[in-house]
Amino acid sequence: MREPVASNDAIWLQDSACNRMVINAVLLADRLEAADLRATFRRRILEGPEAPRFERLRCRITGGGHRQYWERDPDFDLDRHIVEDRVALESQEAFQDYVGHEAGRELDGAHPRWSIRVMDGYEPGTTALLVRVHHSIGDGEALVSLLFALVDEPIDGKPPAKVPPDRGGFLRAAAVPLAAPGILLRRLAWHPDHSPMHGPALSGHKHVAWTRPMDLAVVKRARQAIGATVNDVLMASVSAAFSHYLEDHGDPPPSRFLVSMPMNVRAPGAPLLCDNHFAPVPLELPAGPGVRARRILEVKASMDRVKGSAVPRAIYGLQRAALALLPDRMSRGLIDFLANKCTAVVTNVTGPRGEVTLAGSRVRSMIFWVPQRARIGIGISILSFSGRVQVGIIADEALVPDPSVLVRAFEEEFESLSSL
Repeated sequence: MREPVASNDAIWLQDSACNRMVINAVLLADRLEAADLRATFRRRILEGPEAPRFERLRCRITGGGHRQYWERDPDFDLDRHIVEDRVALESQEAFQDYVGHEAGRELDGAHPRWSIRVMDGYEPGTTALLVRVHHSIGDGEALVSLLFALVDEPIDGKPPAKVPPDRGGFLRAAAVPLAAPGILLRRLAWHPDHSPMHGPALSGHKHVAWTRPMDLAVVKRARQAIGATVNDVLMASVSAAFSHYLEDHGDPPPSRFLVSMPMNVRAPGAPLLCDNHFAPVPLELPAGPGVRARRILEVKASMDRVKGSAVPRAIYGLQRAALALLPDRMSRGLIDFLANKCTAVVTNVTGPRGEVTLAGSRVRSMIFWVPQRARIGIGISILSFSGRVQVGIIADEALVPDPSVLVRAFEEEFESLSSL
C-alpha cells in the first residue's frame, strides 16, 4: 500500500514540542495477558474481515511537505506496538503521573504511530492498558469503531459500520461555498479567550486526571427536565467547572469560554474507516455564576445554532484548502491563529452501552484524552460507557498545575445535577 496523505489527515502531522497530536486512552480490565491481546488484535484487526478498514495501523508516513504518503511498514512487528510494561503502579495518582509523562512523548515515526502498553493495574487483579494513537491515523469516530471491532461479541447496541443518514445534510452542504468566506471572517475577528487557563506560554509538561465513573441516568433526567440533550448538559458542566476553578483560585471568569468542539462531517452512508473527517468547531459557553438550568439552555441554544448551520462543513473545507494550497508554514500559522482563540478542546464520545470483554477479560472502565494544538493547553474528553460517564482532563503544567482540582469541580457540578 502506498497512497498520498490527504489534507484532512496531514493537518494532524503539525505536532509541536508542547502539544503532541496523539490521542491517549486508558482501559482498566480484569487480568489480561499481553500475548492474548496480541492474538486478539491480530485475528480481529489485522487479519479478519475488518482488516481493510484498519490498514493504516500497518502503515508509516514517508516523504514531506505536500508529498507525504501512507506506506506499508516493511518491518511491521505487532510485538513492537503491543508491549508489556513492567512499571509498578501503586495508586491511581501514580498511574496519572505515568500517563501524563507519556502524553508528552513523541511516537516513533519510523513505524506506524501507535502503541499499547500492557501493565499490572493499580487495583488488585487488574490490567491497565495505555493506548496511544497518532491523530493522523484517525479521529474519535474511527477509533471507537476500532474498539468495537476489537472487543468480544456480543455488544449491546453495537453501532453500524457506516455513518447514519443526516436529514438536512444535503442543504447544509450546498450552502458551504456561500457561507465559508463569512464564517472565516467572523472567526478571524473573534477575540481570543484570556485567563490563567489560556494565555500563558505552555511548558510542554502534561498532567492528566479523570473523574470517578458517574451515573449517566442523572444526566438523562436533567436533560429531560429541561428539554435539552445529554451533550448540552455535559457541555454546560464543562463551563460551570471552568468557572468554579477560576473563582476558587481568585480569578474572575471571563464573559464566556470559547472551546473547540470536534464535529463529525462524514457523508451519510460512508464507511467508518481509519481517517479524519471532523471539524474543530468553536463553541461559545456561558461563564461565571448563574442558574444551572439557564446555563444548560444557553449551551443548548449555542449548540443548536452550530448543528443547524453550514459551519462544521465550512471549517472542514477551509482547513483542507489551507493544507492543500498553502505552504506548510503558512497553513500552520493560519490554523494555529484560529485555534489560539480557544481555551480548551472539548469532545464527547459515546462508547459501548453495555459491559464488554476484551480477550475474555471484563473491561471495567475507559478514559481518553484529546490532543490540543498551538497554544491550547487544556483538553476535556467525555466518554459514556455502560451507563456511566467519565471525564478525562489533560492540562499543561503552566496552566493547570493540578488537574485533580478541576476534576473535583466537575464531580461537584455533576452531583448538583440531581437538583434539576
